[in-house]
Amino acid sequence: MHDLVVPVVAVPARNEAVLLPRLIEALGRQTAIAGLAAPLRVVVVLNNTDDGSKKAVSAVAERAEGLLLKIIDVDFPPDRAHVGSARRLAMDLAAREAPSGVILTTDADAVPADDWVERNLRAVHAGADIVGGRIIGDPQEEARLGSGFLRRAATYSRYDALRDELASVIDPLEHDPWPRHRDHTGASIAVCSQVYAAVGGMEPLPFREDRAFVSRVVAAGYRLSHPLDVTVTVSARTCGRAPGGMADCLRSWLKEEAEGAPILLECPRQIEERLRLRSAIRGFQGRDPGAVRRMMRQWGLKPGEAGRDIPPLSPAELIERFAADDPDATGTVPDVIAIAALERRLAELKEVSDAA
Repeated sequence: MHDLVVPVVAVPARNEAVLLPRLIEALGRQTAIAGLAAPLRVVVVLNNTDDGSKKAVSAVAERAEGLLLKIIDVDFPPDRAHVGSARRLAMDLAAREAPSGVILTTDADAVPADDWVERNLRAVHAGADIVGGRIIGDPQEEARLGSGFLRRAATYSRYDALRDELASVIDPLEHDPWPRHRDHTGASIAVCSQVYAAVGGMEPLPFREDRAFVSRVVAAGYRLSHPLDVTVTVSARTCGRAPGGMADCLRSWLKEEAEGAPILLECPRQIEERLRLRSAIRGFQGRDPGAVRRMMRQWGLKPGEAGRDIPPLSPAELIERFAADDPDATGTVPDVIAIAALERRLAELKEVSDAA
């Protein structure tokens, strides 16, 4: 199966001499290697790095059979010396290596499961254009952050799962069925090379370049899937390399826990309204322009906000414009109340569905 497409792994890194060798070792253990017609190609872009990462990675790669490693050591100018530039370059180079293959990207502090490449390829063969992998915090490192942190992390995880299950009921997607997860960050993304080229590659943003890229792919009408068996373990460090990343999130949770701050979650009613809007927009498919404008107004949307040419904006583009999930949504409802409300609403909707 695996020799049908060529996978190439793209990794941005900055001063990761300690953690990057773990990633290369994990890539060397990939089960997919045995089925590939050639070594698994890995492109590492070292972004303004001065800690000996190149030497450390090269030493590990020499011992890793089945890998073909390309290391690009680049000094970006100050205004471009960030993860977005490095990931863009790494993925561009990966796309050149396999213009009809699959580009996989992960982070330098990640440890993909041994079947990570294989499971991503399976998802692509099953029809996915882009695959988000499930991100797991290193359990030993997370334990060292304390019981309060673990409780807070478990609460957010539970709420994320509930609101995604609600999405699967209100706005089901055949290509991304429940059960699934919600992650599609730079720690684990796989995308068909032709899709990457079709959307113009990854925009070199200073942070959240990964989320912006996935949003652009989905808006273009490509199929995003979140299979539970594609997993990557990442460091639970609180001093990260990119602003707005996991390290910042963990640090904010620790601060809130130390201050005794309550856990506030996005309002369940707001979540359901967004999901129903998303489902309604999908119903715009195939309608004439006048009908689409009328339907948009019924949902309180102003056609002009999406540009002068609405349509031809597709339902997928409209969803990303008007009804996409907001990772920075303000929490306004205490966790116990919010979780109970979502559980109750899910039970109601499932009861209605079963009765029908």
